[in-house]
Amino acid sequence: MALNLGKAVVDYLTAHPDEKFSARQIAEWIFATFPDECQAKKQSSQYVSTDAQLVQQLVAEISSQRPRLQKRHPELKTTEGRPR
Repeated sequence: MALNLGKAVVDYLTAHPDEKFSARQIAEWIFATFPDECQAKKQSSQYVSTDAQLVQQLVAEISSQRPRLQKRHPELKTTEGRPR
């Protein structure tokens, strides 16, 4: 099963509505919660070879999807500073 990053992020944030998370915290949760999908992602990538690089890649993907996720789910709020 492929990892649907956008759905996983929205599900996690809606499950914890009164808490604030950085993209790194969400990426670490995804890495811990979906180990098989993350390992498959690491295996298929030609640039990611370690778990730390994979978590950093997830952080970058979550950050890049933030504007689109906010348009689709207006109940998601971000802050100007960190954590978003």
